[in-house]
Amino acid sequence: MGSILLSMLMSFVAVMGFSIIFNVPRKEILLCGLTGIIGWIVFTLITYFVTDSIVVSTFFSAVTVTALARFKSEIRKMPSTIYMIPGIIPLVPGLRLYFTMFYVVNGEFGNAAYSGATALSIAGVIAVGLLVVLSLPRKWFSLKRRKA
Repeated sequence: MGSILLSMLMSFVAVMGFSIIFNVPRKEILLCGLTGIIGWIVFTLITYFVTDSIVVSTFFSAVTVTALARFKSEIRKMPSTIYMIPGIIPLVPGLRLYFTMFYVVNGEFGNAAYSGATALSIAGVIAVGLLVVLSLPRKWFSLKRRKA
């Protein structure tokens, strides 16, 4: 339980840090952090309770982050990329890419192929998750009532 809370805290800090690097307006940095931590919570819950597949968990987490970013962009009148790009940072397979190169350097090509394929799969489902939500009509994310 402690490691889950620590990973949630670290994802929050990482997203806020990348928000600063990406010059997100100061008043939006906390919302970016919340977007990232909610995405990480979805990833963790699906990984622990639904499936062991990191790829499937990453897809649903990317969909969640993108949907939240679109809702926040409608509410705050900001571009959705302000919330979306920092929000997906915890999902990026950087450690898998590191281990892919580590295995290549050490001549463990079987492990390198597996790690690289997993990293590419994760990156691919992040892109697909973003694409799925970004292809939905803008009016679906508006909280204003439509006139009948």
